[in-house]
Amino acid sequence: MKKIKKFYKEHRVFTILMAIVIVCLILIITVLVQIFYFGNGNDKYGDRLEGIDNVKISESKESDFENNVKADGKVKNCDLVVTGRIIYITMQFDEAVDLETAKSIALKSLESFSEDELAFYDFNFTLKKNTSDKVEGFIISGARTKNGSGLVWNNNRQVTEEEINDNSTEKDE
Repeated sequence: MKKIKKFYKEHRVFTILMAIVIVCLILIITVLVQIFYFGNGNDKYGDRLEGIDNVKISESKESDFENNVKADGKVKNCDLVVTGRIIYITMQFDEAVDLETAKSIALKSLESFSEDELAFYDFNFTLKKNTSDKVEGFIISGARTKNGSGLVWNNNRQVTEEEINDNSTEKDE
C-alpha cells in the first residue's frame, strides 16, 4: 500500500490521466460492442415492413403468377422472388419475342397483383432473351415503385451468347 501511495504522490497527474483514459476506453468498448455485436435488436428492415401481413404474397400466388406468364408460350421461364418490400421478377423469353413485346408482357403481368399489393410492393423486372444466329438477344431491367403507375426501363444493351449462357435463368429439368 505504501508503494502505491508513493507512486501516486510522485506521479499524480499521470495517475489521474491514466484513470480517465481507462474509464473512457471501457465506455468506448462497451458502446462499440453494443452497436456492432448486439445491433439494435430490430429486424433488418426496421419498421418498413409494417403491414406486410395484410398483403403477403403466398407461394400459391407466386406459382399462379409464373404459370399465367408462361401460359401463352412466349415466356420460357419466369422466376418471382419476394424480398422485403421488393418483388424481383426474371423472365426468359422465346427467340420469336422482340423487345417491345417482352416489355408489354411484363407490364401486363402486373395485372396479376391486387391494388393493395401494387400499392405496397416495389417491382423489379429483368427480361432476357438468348441470342442466336437468327436473332439478337437482350437483357433489360425495369422497375415500378409502389407509387408509380408504369414500368421504367433502363437502356437496352446488346448481349453476347456467352453472357446469356453464363447468367441463364433456365431451371434444370
